[in-house]
Amino acid sequence: MPVNAGPEYFAAEKRYSKARTTEEKIIAIEEMIRSAPKHKGATHLLADLRKRLSKLKKEVLIERKKSYKPKFVIRKEGAAQICIIGLTNSGKSTLLNSLTNTDVEVAEYPYTTKASQVGMMLYNDLQFQMIEIPSTFNSESVGLLHSCDLIVIVLDASQNTEKQKSELMKVLKENRLNEKKIVFAKNKSKVCGLDQNIVCVDAKSRIGLEELKERIWESLDLIKVYTKSPGKPKDIPALALEKGSTVEDLANEIH
Repeated sequence: MPVNAGPEYFAAEKRYSKARTTEEKIIAIEEMIRSAPKHKGATHLLADLRKRLSKLKKEVLIERKKSYKPKFVIRKEGAAQICIIGLTNSGKSTLLNSLTNTDVEVAEYPYTTKASQVGMMLYNDLQFQMIEIPSTFNSESVGLLHSCDLIVIVLDASQNTEKQKSELMKVLKENRLNEKKIVFAKNKSKVCGLDQNIVCVDAKSRIGLEELKERIWESLDLIKVYTKSPGKPKDIPALALEKGSTVEDLANEIH
């Protein structure tokens, strides 16, 4: 017990002895440290309190890790995982449907898509996993953006595209995603301007989809590899590897 400790310290010590949870103990010990005497005679006491506090905080972190379970996990499949983002009603669902032949609900009212939607796109003998990200940008969908290989940003040509682009890039920057590989697709546009960085498409009528697929493949900067068994035709879909990959890398990918 410290010499000349004040009533605040003893009150905190009493709360610590009665604490039922780890969080309550942490709060009490922190108060004990603040109110404990700071003279030389209390050095060992303060060291002991700080050691106990550190141990309790580690216990809390371990328990949190054990109790955390993601609501859903989308395992990567195909040559690459590609996320589609855009403001509400920009045509993300229509684009996903057209690229992958899936059947995601499409409606005119805002925020139709409540959860991430998945489809597989076939292009040039390769399969690509396409994921539509809800415009709400919740924590789980942002996690998918961090793990994906490329982001397709859909801009609605019937609205102010520069404003949309600015808002979406702000979201990516706030979540430290602005360095990801990005392809811009201006939707609901059958005629494109001079901006070579944007692919113009009309998802509903499927105009420009091949150009978009080609731009996605080019931006991924991968190489395509076919495998085959002796005396049999090449296997489809093919595999995609990073440039400079070796035969050993291919074997690891297969197995």
